[in-house]
Amino acid sequence: MGFIKKLYEKYTGREKLSEPCVLAGHVFDQDSEGELFLDSVLARFENFDQTNEIHGNKAFSTDVDFIIKCTMTSLSSPEAVKKFSNRIDSYLYMYRRIEEYLIIVKRTAYLTWAIEGNVKQLKEKLFESLSQVFMINKGLQPNLCAKDKGLLIKINMIQHLMSITKIDKQTMNIFFVLSKLSFQSSILIDDHDHLLWKHIISNIQNFGLTIQEFISSYIDYELAFREFPLDMLGFIELIFKNHPLKHSQESPFRIFLRLCKILNLKTEDFFEQYRELFENGIKQKFYKFEHVGDLFSLIGRHDRIFDVYFTIYASSVDLDDLWTMFFYICTNSELNEIIQKHLISKFTIRTMNTSIDNFLRYAILSKQCIAKIKNEYHPRFLRVFESIFDAFINKQLTEERYSHRYSESHLKQFLNIGLEMSLTHDLKQPSCLLIIRRLLFQNDTRLTNIADKIKSLFNKLNDFDQDLCEKNDPMFIIQDEWLQDYLLIIPEDFVRYLNENVYYYLCNNHQNNRWTIYIWRRLTHLSILKSKAETTNEMLFKLNEWMNMVKHNVYNIDDTLTIILIINLFELIIVKYTKSILSLPNINIIIDFILHARQEQLHQMDTKQIDEFIQNAEISIQHILLLQGKFYLN
Repeated sequence: MGFIKKLYEKYTGREKLSEPCVLAGHVFDQDSEGELFLDSVLARFENFDQTNEIHGNKAFSTDVDFIIKCTMTSLSSPEAVKKFSNRIDSYLYMYRRIEEYLIIVKRTAYLTWAIEGNVKQLKEKLFESLSQVFMINKGLQPNLCAKDKGLLIKINMIQHLMSITKIDKQTMNIFFVLSKLSFQSSILIDDHDHLLWKHIISNIQNFGLTIQEFISSYIDYELAFREFPLDMLGFIELIFKNHPLKHSQESPFRIFLRLCKILNLKTEDFFEQYRELFENGIKQKFYKFEHVGDLFSLIGRHDRIFDVYFTIYASSVDLDDLWTMFFYICTNSELNEIIQKHLISKFTIRTMNTSIDNFLRYAILSKQCIAKIKNEYHPRFLRVFESIFDAFINKQLTEERYSHRYSESHLKQFLNIGLEMSLTHDLKQPSCLLIIRRLLFQNDTRLTNIADKIKSLFNKLNDFDQDLCEKNDPMFIIQDEWLQDYLLIIPEDFVRYLNENVYYYLCNNHQNNRWTIYIWRRLTHLSILKSKAETTNEMLFKLNEWMNMVKHNVYNIDDTLTIILIINLFELIIVKYTKSILSLPNINIIIDFILHARQEQLHQMDTKQIDEFIQNAEISIQHILLLQGKFYLN
C-alpha cells in the first residue's frame, strides 16, 4: 500500500527503523482478512518482540511511533477501510500491544507526550471506525473472529467497555459496539461466568440521555444483541442509574411498563425486581404523588403485586399521606375486589390506633370523596370505609387506653358516621352496637346506687336520637349482656331503692320511649329470673306491699312500667311456681293489675296463660263453694 511506503520514507533519515518494525508496519500491505490476517499480525509482532529482547533496540521509541502511525493511517486508507470489519481482532490486538510498548517507552524516555497523544488519537480513531461499521450494518457487524482465549484475554474488550463511564448521543454507538464485542469475548473466555448487562450499566456514572432514548437506540441495534439481549436485571440497573426525574410529565411507571413491552420483558418479573427501588423511592419521596396513585390503578387487577407495593407504601408514609392516597385511589380506579381487599387490610391496621380528631377528619374527607366517585362505585367505597370504621371502633372502644378518651359528644358523632357511611345504614352493625353500648350502658363509676344507675340510663335514653329509637326495634339492638349492671335484687332493691320519689321519676320520664320500655321489660324479666325460686311467695307479697307503698296500687292504663313488671311476675313466677291460686299470699293489687292488663291487652303478654289462670281460679273457688255447701248440709 502506498501510504506505508510514504510513512517509511518519512521516517528514513531520522533514526533508522528496525527491520521487524518495518515488517510489522507493512502488514497492512497484505490482502488477507480474518484469521489469516490475524496470524500474520501475531507473527510479525512476535518477531518484533523477540528481536528487541535478544538484540535490544536503541530506536524502540521511533519503531513504536512508526507502528502507531501505520495503524492510524490504515484506518483512513480507502483500501484498508474496506477490510476493517474483517480485521478488527487484529486492530484491537495491535492497540493492546502498542499500549504495552508505550509503558516501556515511558520508562526510558523523558518526553513522551507526543507518543502518548498519538496513542490516544489511535484509540479514538479505532473506536470511531468500530462505531461506523456498527451503524452501517445495523449492529450485525463487526464481530470477533478470534477464538483463542489467551488472545481474547490479551485484547481485553471489557476494559475498553469499562472505560466508558458517560453515555450521551455522541458516545452511544461506541458504547453499544463495545458492549457487543465484550459479550462475544466474555462468552468465549468463560461461558459460565460471562459478562452481564447489569455489570455494564452499573459502570456508567453519567447519562446524557433519557432511559427512553437509551432503549430506543438499543432497539435500533437489536440484531446485535440477539444472543445476549437486555435482560430484567440489566433493565432494573438501568432504571436505578437513569431514573426519570420526579417532575417528569409522564409517570415513570408507565414508561417502565411500556419499555418492558418493547423489550419483551414480563410485567410480573419487572415488579418482582423493582420493589426495592420503589421502597427506597417512596422513603426518599422521589416520586410524584399522582404517579404513585396512577401505579396503584395500573396494578389494581394483580393481587400479589398490588399487595406487595401497597404494603410498601402503607408502611413508608405517614397516616395523613396514606389517607390522601386512599382518596386518590378511590376516585381514580374501579375499586375492584382486589383493591378493596388490600385497602381494607392495610387501613384497618394503620388507622385503628389513630386519634379521635384524626379519624373524625378522615370521615369528613371521606364524605367529600364519595361525592367525586362514580355512583356505581359508591357501594364499593362504603364497604371499604365501613370495614375500616368497624376495626377502628372495635379497637378504640374495647381497650381502656383508648376508650376513656371518648366523650358523649364523640360517641354521638361516631354513631352518625357509622350510620351515614355504610351500605345498610343499620344500627345492627358491630361498630354501631359498640357505640350504643358505650353511649347508653357504660356506667358512671360514681353511681353505686342501683336506683341512680337506672335513672341515669333513662336520662341517656331520653337524650338519645328519638328517630333512631322509633325506626329500630330494640329487640335486635339491645343485648341482655348490656343490662347486667342494672339488674335488681327482687324484692329487696324495689323496697330499698325504688321508693315513691324514685319510682315516680322513672314513671314520668320514660316518655313511652320504645327502647326505654323494652329495656325495662328485659330488666325486670332478667331480674326476676335471677331471683330465688324458694322465696316466690315472699317476693310476691313484698312487691304487692311495695306497690301500695309507692302509690301504684290502683290500675292505671298509663302505668306502663308497673304493668310490665306485673306481667313479668305473672309469666315467670305465678304461672311457673304457683300450683293453685289458693297457695298465693294476699296479692290483691297484683291480681287486679293482671286482670286489667288482660282486659286492655295493650302490652305483650301471654293471654292464654292469663285466661287459664282465671279459669283455674274460678274452678278453685267453685270447689271451695261446693265443699262449703256439703259442710252445711251435713
